[in-house]
Amino acid sequence: MTDEKRYRLRIDSQIVGYKRVLNENYEFYSRNGLWWTGHPLYYKQIDEFCGLRDINNQLLYELDIVEYKIDPDLPVRKGVILWNRKEKEFCIKDLEDTGYFPVEVNGVQIFSSRSLKFHSFLFINPDIMEALGIVDE
Repeated sequence: MTDEKRYRLRIDSQIVGYKRVLNENYEFYSRNGLWWTGHPLYYKQIDEFCGLRDINNQLLYELDIVEYKIDPDLPVRKGVILWNRKEKEFCIKDLEDTGYFPVEVNGVQIFSSRSLKFHSFLFINPDIMEALGIVDE
């Protein structure tokens, strides 16, 4: 079984490509996520794939703003995918509440792709980043 990690590569707010790391030994790069090569791309920031896809089968990365539902009977909410350093896990931080929802508990994904929809990127919304106290490294 392949141990694969995926990343989105950026220079500030511009996405310049994607990176795949297989078994921690092989790195592949792509400008569009379709055609892969071993030639590295230049980038400044890297966002990790959180393991989730949205309703349109789009891969979701940290710093993506998503529309989500915890319960089908509740209204749609907006949140941002973040790495929770304290818990060492990805979570969705609600944009209007103080709550965090882990994307996985005991190896089981909490959100189905039907309950998630990509909305925007946090890194192009500096006012939201500032309000959340997030620094883009």
